[in-house]
Amino acid sequence: MTKKDKHSGGPKTDKGKAISSLNSTKHGLTAKSWINDTEQELFDATLEKLNQDFNPQSHIEKMLISKLAECTVRLARMQRVEDAMFDLASSESAHPDLSIISLSNNNEDLSDAVKDTSPIKLQFNANEFTTKMALLDEIKSQNFDDISNWSYIESNMQCTAKHLIQECLDNNIRLHNFITKGSSQSNVMKIIIVGAGDDEDIEENTNNPILTASEITESSKDIKSSDLHKYLDSLSQTLIKDLQVQTVLKDLDKRIQQIKNSAIPNTQKLSLVQRYRTADERQFSKTLGELFEVQKRRNSSS
Repeated sequence: MTKKDKHSGGPKTDKGKAISSLNSTKHGLTAKSWINDTEQELFDATLEKLNQDFNPQSHIEKMLISKLAECTVRLARMQRVEDAMFDLASSESAHPDLSIISLSNNNEDLSDAVKDTSPIKLQFNANEFTTKMALLDEIKSQNFDDISNWSYIESNMQCTAKHLIQECLDNNIRLHNFITKGSSQSNVMKIIIVGAGDDEDIEENTNNPILTASEITESSKDIKSSDLHKYLDSLSQTLIKDLQVQTVLKDLDKRIQQIKNSAIPNTQKLSLVQRYRTADERQFSKTLGELFEVQKRRNSSS
């Protein structure tokens, strides 16, 4: 054994050679044997049609035709793999979080607020948007110095008054307590229900009798103007953020579809597939040229 033979690569035992022969079938891209019955059927059908087209007479012609059929199957495999990669990329990109981040212009607070929205409510509500916009416009149109008591709100801010009474009815709490607690809340972004705090902040006392609208407004004259101002300011900030969320939700379905349509697979894997396909296309073209040349020589000599 020469020094070159001693250091040459490749398996030496029968077992090693058997394992090595399977290497090309691990990912299926360059498998020498067909990876499923569909590929075998395509190879057999292609081989039959090529034999009909070229009517090979010599062994070399039959070998070249067999190679053309092999290239055809591998090219079909490359197309199938590439299609699957794009389908997978499209499915992975369909997660709403990607679209939310895109629509929020990378505003983390806004993105988090939309993501925290109940899945049932993760859609644009035109009526809710209009109602909240009207409420916000009403608050912004007021000079807070004029808002001295509840009576002013009842007379001059009907949307706000209706909203507050409904919130109190929903939470079974008197207006005075609701305003006082609401004005002390931090401006944490809330979704879907505006003006209400966490369960522990607004006491929904289910053990007490259900309050009526008239009972809710009892002692409303004791509400301080400063508490009203703080609550309205907090409510307006919450409304602004909530409307921003609704604006994101309005275009969410469209953006999800846009991201899905523009999704591309992992570039490294896609590049690998395209290199294999290019190699097979070149092999097909070269083999076809050789077949034409062999048949040309045979025809000229006959």
